[in-house]
Amino acid sequence: MKGRDSQAISVKPGARLGAGRQQSILSLIDQGHIVSVGEFAKRFGVSTETIRRDIRTLEEAGQLRRVHGGAAPARTFDLTARRPLAERMGVDREGKLLAARAALELLQDDMNVFFGVSSTMLLVAEELARSEKRLTITTNSIDIALTTAASGRCTVNLLGGVVHHQSRSLDGYEVLTNFEGRLFDLALMGASAISPVHGVLSPTKQHQVIVSAAADRSHQVAFVVDHAKFNRRDAQVVRPLEEVDFLATDREPPPDLAAALEKAGVTVFLPPGIEADGLSIAAEEGKPQ
Repeated sequence: MKGRDSQAISVKPGARLGAGRQQSILSLIDQGHIVSVGEFAKRFGVSTETIRRDIRTLEEAGQLRRVHGGAAPARTFDLTARRPLAERMGVDREGKLLAARAALELLQDDMNVFFGVSSTMLLVAEELARSEKRLTITTNSIDIALTTAASGRCTVNLLGGVVHHQSRSLDGYEVLTNFEGRLFDLALMGASAISPVHGVLSPTKQHQVIVSAAADRSHQVAFVVDHAKFNRRDAQVVRPLEEVDFLATDREPPPDLAAALEKAGVTVFLPPGIEADGLSIAAEEGKPQ
């Protein structure tokens, strides 16, 4: 539920330079073929260096892959999300840690917060445990429960269910029944992908159902993702952007995603010390209420 007037992101006009050409590049490779830099340059009447810059920009946004001499379609499904938690903790760790530090700004004393299951959310729990903040936390993650409880400052509720060994979480029907009667100030959760078209996505139906149940019982909803999740797709739509209040991440989103977040009224949180070019980021009035 959106419970505030969001301070949304806005994109500088300069960020849109070359957007039409870049969209045409994406259209050309969308059929699954590798296209060379020379072909692009000839087609658009620009230098090969301009095309290389376009390709770098699109690759950073997760929309294509650079290959020798050209570009190819992106691998849009992130198989990392299906690996065991221990393996995922080492993938893109720097970006995840920065996103976790951004998410810490969403948490205020005495809040009642649901923590979802993900490698990034475990890093949020570790950052919280090192802080002085006092919260009530509900989670179905074994590691998040142990990490936050160890601080001695948080009251922790672990939702019961069937143990899922890869994610070290509790899943199944029992978890859903344990949501009954619970309400949260904030649902703070990870995701495997975020798309300007499809919104927030998840790798499995089981994960999607639990995340949706938590979001439906929360005053406000936030997701924590690093930039590797931008403009990707996955198997299950968790939430359209219009039903998301906050996004905590490690760097500013690419222009197309930024525009979609702005339109949906999502407030973006970046980690302390990270400059945002063209974004209006989370003033005090934009924080959870």
